[in-house]
Amino acid sequence: MKTTDSTAQKRPLQQNEENAKIELYLSDLWKGLLKFWWVCVGLVVIFAGIMFFRSYMSFSPRYTVSATFTVQTQAVGAEGSGISSYSFYYNRATADQLSDTFPYIIESNLLQEAICEDLNISYVPVSLGATAVSETNMFTMTAVGSDPQQTYDVLISAIENYPSVAEYVIGSTMLTMISEPVFPEEPSNKQSYLNQMIFGAAFGGLIGIAWIILYAIMRNTIRTKQDIREKLNQFCLGLIPNVVFKKHNKEINRALLISNPMVGDSFQEAVRMMRNAVIQSASEEIKVIMVSSTAPAEGKTTVAVNLAASIAKVGKKVILVEGDLRNPSILKLIQNCERTAIKDETKFCFERIDELNIDLLTFKTENHTAQKIMRADYFSKFFDRLRKEYDFVIVDTPPCALTSDPTAIAQASDAAVLVIRQDCVRINRIKYALDSLMSVDIEILGCVLNGAASGLGGYGESYRYGRYSKYNRYSYGRYGYEKEKS
Repeated sequence: MKTTDSTAQKRPLQQNEENAKIELYLSDLWKGLLKFWWVCVGLVVIFAGIMFFRSYMSFSPRYTVSATFTVQTQAVGAEGSGISSYSFYYNRATADQLSDTFPYIIESNLLQEAICEDLNISYVPVSLGATAVSETNMFTMTAVGSDPQQTYDVLISAIENYPSVAEYVIGSTMLTMISEPVFPEEPSNKQSYLNQMIFGAAFGGLIGIAWIILYAIMRNTIRTKQDIREKLNQFCLGLIPNVVFKKHNKEINRALLISNPMVGDSFQEAVRMMRNAVIQSASEEIKVIMVSSTAPAEGKTTVAVNLAASIAKVGKKVILVEGDLRNPSILKLIQNCERTAIKDETKFCFERIDELNIDLLTFKTENHTAQKIMRADYFSKFFDRLRKEYDFVIVDTPPCALTSDPTAIAQASDAAVLVIRQDCVRINRIKYALDSLMSVDIEILGCVLNGAASGLGGYGESYRYGRYSKYNRYSYGRYGYEKEKS
């Protein structure tokens, strides 16, 4: 009975996973369409133009001239005093004979030579053909060529020379014209450029669709909690939502902080779940936790600030350290929060953020002096001092894949949390970031999946998310690196 119940419980889970995979694939196709629609349009235009040009260059006009007539053979009869008489007649047996011989005579070398001699040409540049109406002596002779005048002249010559050539095969014949040949004014094979362009456009569109499908299949980024477990072999500490602020006529607070009521309950609940996971994963010896990412604009600062504020809510004394000296961003996020100076020294400044119930430490340094501070021994002594005064030290660091600065901080920290922007950075780059942290023997508590959307673009997760700044729009120059698309 237990086995049956267990199987019944697994079925909905398997169905949900299959639905999530389908939704994930559809989302990849949709993202591919949004990203490469211009490629599809370009291919449609290019191949339509190619087919038009090809049709225009390869088009050769063909002119058709035809004539319909009846063919009668001559018979010899006796009259009166032994004088022979001649008459032309038709019967069914004659029709059958003409059906077999007439096309042969039209295509014979004898008729071709007669036409060449008649028109004073070396060869017949026109295709001659003949068709017969079944069980009658009615025939249609057709001439097809590239020159209208020449095609018309060849057909006239063939009609005139046919009786003399046919006399060698079936005897004397007589042609009775039913439909005379008409000089061709227009080609009979008018080119349809529109059809060719439609064919080329359809072919280009298929290539564009194939490109989008290949893009969807080859995507190699982190998009779900399962990806973190299966592809990175790391624990997922939580999913942080991307908040979509509604449009307002007046200016509102758009800071992504749990103290801001405009962010909504889902954002605050996600931060609480992440905080609980971090506290449960950390042992009693872990006090200094660095928060980093693989690349810029993955939301590491937002995660670090909200993690510190959320831990402070459970009665812990927390200090937030601005460790990203080359591109400090904490002050930008908390610019609407009031700060009170606690201690202002030569190289750093302590401030109190009452709204978040945390302390903030920022370094007074420029980019050219950052290298002097970014040493493991410096941070080790500094963090030892903070460990005595605070329960947790949360350090916002630069991205791991861009500079060596996080390595120095990691050597002095107790544990690390890696923020991964959903569907942003390739897995091989994320693994490189994890390897760089593991090289200094720091404990990695897990990863935080940031910006995991729901619905068509969200792979079946439970939150509604908005937008952060795009990864490939971030200024890499601030870290001394050229811009690189992930």
